[in-house]
Amino acid sequence: MLKPERILPSRGMILLITGLMTASALAWFGAQLIAPESRALGNREILNRQVKDLLDQQNNGDLNTEEQQKLLERLLVLGRNEEAMTQIELLMARQPKTWLWKLMLAELKREQGDRDGAQKDINQLITIQPHNLEVLQLKILLDLEAGREKAAVAELKKRFGSKTKGKRIPIGLLLADLQRQTGQTKAAAALYRVLSNESPTDARPLLALALMRQEQGQDQQAQTLLQEARERRNKPGEADPLIDGLASQWRLNSIRTKGSNTVLRADSPKPQNSPIPGP
Repeated sequence: MLKPERILPSRGMILLITGLMTASALAWFGAQLIAPESRALGNREILNRQVKDLLDQQNNGDLNTEEQQKLLERLLVLGRNEEAMTQIELLMARQPKTWLWKLMLAELKREQGDRDGAQKDINQLITIQPHNLEVLQLKILLDLEAGREKAAVAELKKRFGSKTKGKRIPIGLLLADLQRQTGQTKAAAALYRVLSNESPTDARPLLALALMRQEQGQDQQAQTLLQEARERRNKPGEADPLIDGLASQWRLNSIRTKGSNTVLRADSPKPQNSPIPGP
């Protein structure tokens, strides 16, 4: 069983690079929160049976904190979010100093469409954990969904400017990703370059910029950036599963796109010779 402070997992390759939280609670808890034995089961019927047994124990007052977390894990995996929220509230009562429970609750409220409730929770959290990136990510996401893009960008710019150069990669990646998602692609690209220059051994700004260029259809530049990132992550000639996988996928996508365009041109109707008008 994972301890609460170790529950927050990496949220996939893109989130690792850019920072902005776009995954739901189910996605990021389901990936690594659940205990290994739960992942191995992979059977909803078994998990539902375990949930029933744990709920029966809870009704009898026999559930300890570890078992309660186990129940929460299974509820999240099964998509039983309302029941999961109840368990989180019980865990909050048991462990009021564990900020993670309130963050989880805020994200689940957002998942359930209760954005006002999520905003209230995150506003309380930001006063307790003002520099916590996980909390800030959810706050920014809620701001985006509420149409407060300018305020979100301004807040991150202020936070970024207060950080020491060379030590502001996380907040910088979050700001650049926010700029990218709000259409400020030139500002995002410039910031990725600033971060890359400030931290010449960190590959994340180059990877993020490569992702953006690939999204923009600039395949060759994206591949070049991937190679630059590889040189920061590995020794020459050393395999890199993440970068190798991206490079292969993008090359394949490029080939397919070119092939589709060729077929479309070949299937296009040939222009007919127009008769020369008479005098």
